[in-house]
Amino acid sequence: MKRPKQARRDHALSWVLTGPVILLMGVFVLVPVLLVLVLALFDYNPFTQAFQFVGLRNFQRELPSHELWQATANTIEYTVITVPVTIGGGLVVALLIHGLSRGAGFWRSVYFLPVAATLTAMSVVWHFLFYPGSGLIDATVGHWFGLRNWLDSTTLALPAVAVVGSWAGMGSAVILFLAGLSAVPAHLHEAATLDGAGAWRRFWTVTWPALGPATVFTLVLAVRDALRVFDQIRVMTNGGPLNSSQTLSVLLWRRGIEFLDIGRSSVVNLVLLIILLGTTLIQLGIGRRWETAGTR
Repeated sequence: MKRPKQARRDHALSWVLTGPVILLMGVFVLVPVLLVLVLALFDYNPFTQAFQFVGLRNFQRELPSHELWQATANTIEYTVITVPVTIGGGLVVALLIHGLSRGAGFWRSVYFLPVAATLTAMSVVWHFLFYPGSGLIDATVGHWFGLRNWLDSTTLALPAVAVVGSWAGMGSAVILFLAGLSAVPAHLHEAATLDGAGAWRRFWTVTWPALGPATVFTLVLAVRDALRVFDQIRVMTNGGPLNSSQTLSVLLWRRGIEFLDIGRSSVVNLVLLIILLGTTLIQLGIGRRWETAGTR
């Protein structure tokens, strides 16, 4: 049992070690959230610096708007398209690379390139690939399946952007899954092999349960990046045509930067924040249940 003096010293040391982190969290997380909440209650002009308290008027104007609900639906649709591809594709590629006896380092570098590349610059390249008529996508997929003019179509613009998002997110997923695979104890695979388990059964009984933490972490990052997607949409479609690819982040940018409506943009920001926090808490809850089930 610790002496009172030693306990006080340990308590003081814990505050010394965690104090900077708590301070930074307050400055860069809590203060911006409170600022957004305050701005949502005011009519603010950034040029004249004039504040006018309007109460809930910004909420009353923004929440019923069709543009907000369409942007929310587009954001959810984009997430539903990209996250399964990112997680599933990243896992498959990671398993293939992990199983290589030669050239694994080369393929790790190849799939890390989307992570290292600037997404805005790569979106410009993808924009030319989807360019109507002369782009590679129209010349191949468009020629084979009749799916042309993706970026000018109200039904294909968002999937086109989702292709870029899935491609960019898969690189991070591969790296995270490879880290998780390297932590799987080799003796468990050897024991399963001695018991007569095939490759598929070894994956479900040994590899997949051990990848639980890596999968949850990758899922949280993939959903977060999908919900706040902005760069590729801004470059490739600018939210069009007819707002068919406009997400909450793009709507937030338009409200706050193009129209300088800081109050309504703050409301959009709060909606996006609530969705991000809600999905993150759900995923963390699933992750805890997964870990609990795996330890039984």
